[in-house]
Amino acid sequence: MNLIDHKQILPPGLMDNSAEFFIHEHEVKALYKGRVWKFEEFPPELIEIIDNDMASNPKAMKALAEWDITDSGEQMRQYIACRFGGFDNNPDICLDGKVQPAEYVDCGRRGRCAYEGKLCSSIVLENGTLTKKEIEVLRQIGLGLLDKEICEVLGIAQDTLRSHKDSLCLKSGLQRKAALSVLAYQYKLI
Repeated sequence: MNLIDHKQILPPGLMDNSAEFFIHEHEVKALYKGRVWKFEEFPPELIEIIDNDMASNPKAMKALAEWDITDSGEQMRQYIACRFGGFDNNPDICLDGKVQPAEYVDCGRRGRCAYEGKLCSSIVLENGTLTKKEIEVLRQIGLGLLDKEICEVLGIAQDTLRSHKDSLCLKSGLQRKAALSVLAYQYKLI
């Protein structure tokens, strides 16, 4: 058989020693060394890397303590879920063992979590970080809603919406609503 090697983008951890964390069936898991690991099965070297990353992030550790999560295993589980819980094609731990910055994960608590921005990452664009309200506006744009509908859904005035859209355009460097819709898709807001 003559197989042609196609250039494919494979998920991190499938064919190498990088790692990708994700949430599946309400469990923290990792794709690492070619297999999916449940949190309880994580190999010691993976635990050590995350443990060191947690130790270097006092703001996140303070948030976990304020959240009243005292068990070290539960702290690590929540830390991973909040910082790396979305499956994507960017490794959370690179081949060299370096932990990447937290990624934006739309966990369902966004806008209501007291620890937002302390444990998790906000959306940081070319010219600034999006506010919670800007993220909500971006999500509605991504869903294809008309301005009037966005105002109704979010309970805001047209002028307020215009201000949020102007800010989104400024921070993203994008000028069209269609481009903002693509941005919403890229950040998995829709």
